[in-house]
Formats: sequence, structure tokens, C-alpha cells
Amino acid sequence: MNVIIFGPPLAGKGTQSKKIIQDFGLTHLSTGDVLRAEKAQKTELGIKAAEYSSKGLLVPDHLTAQIVERFYHNHKNEKGILFDGYPRNTIQAEHLLQVIAEGGETIDKVIFLKVPKEELLKRAIKRAESENRADDKDSTIVLTRIDEFQNGTIPAVQFIKESGITVIEIDGNQSIDAIYKVINAYLKQR
Repeated sequence: MNVIIFGPPLAGKGTQSKKIIQDFGLTHLSTGDVLRAEKAQKTELGIKAAEYSSKGLLVPDHLTAQIVERFYHNHKNEKGILFDGYPRNTIQAEHLLQVIAEGGETIDKVIFLKVPKEELLKRAIKRAESENRADDKDSTIVLTRIDEFQNGTIPAVQFIKESGITVIEIDGNQSIDAIYKVINAYLKQR
């Protein structure tokens, strides 16, 4: 089972992903985590990625696509993959569906967590303090990331819907457990 989880920055994708991985045994692909690890290790990709993220910009499609495609091919024979934070736009959505199809598989489930912008900004402040996340301390950078999601990822969600894949939309402004209850029931459907 291959699953995509969508949501703006700070919607709770990471929190819900942990629960999905635990209950369904999927391999987690968080492009954000992979890119942060690349930056911390100061790899060539990490250095390039840091140039963009320090300005509040997203890492270019071709760099992200290389990571995702390599990850997919390294893990496609497992129980399934949870794509967290990918695809971010229509170009990446087309790429992902093509790579998955070439691997003889499909995207089986798509989850979209919806959270109002005001709540996302509150969450950024809390996460900046609790996790010492530099990318959450500057509200201008957070707003840039939210706008990128609205302008890029919402069309990708629409593209995936138009490809015939069902997308479940969930109010992400509920408790973690209430959100997961809906996700769990959805993922158990065949």
C-alpha cells in the first residue's frame, strides 16, 4: 500500500505519519527529514538545499525528485511507502505517478490534512520553541512556506484527484487522536 499524506507546513503530517507507520508498517519518506539530514551532513545536495531553505524557498524539483526516486527504488519491495511532503507540485505529482507506475504499482490512498493559516502560525511559534527549529522562528519564512503550499501543492492534489485517485480531506484542527481515528479507518478500507 502506497500512501501520500498532504498538508501545509505544521499541519501534523509528521505526527500522523508516525502513527500510520507504527500501525501499517509502511516505510516513511519525509522529504523534509531527508533534506534536513543532508544539510546536517553537509553533503553536496544538503549544501544546495540549504541555499534555498535559508531564504524560505523550497528545494528545486529536480533535486527532490532524485531523492524520491532513489528512495522508492530502494524500498519498493517492502510493505509500502508513506510519502510525506511529496509531491509538492504538479510536476512532482506527475513524476511520482510515473515512477510508481513504472515500478508496477499505484498510489493507493491519499490523505489531505486541512488547517487554517492562523493556526499554522501558532503552531510554528510552539514548534520553534519546543524543537528549536530555526525554520519556524521567522514568521516570514513560515508564511512563504504556507503560500508555496497553497500555490503549488493544492494544484498537485487536484492533479492526483483528476488521475482517478481518491483523496480524503480531514480537518487537521482537531485532536491528534480524532484525526488519526479517521485516517486509520480510511487506510483499513480496501
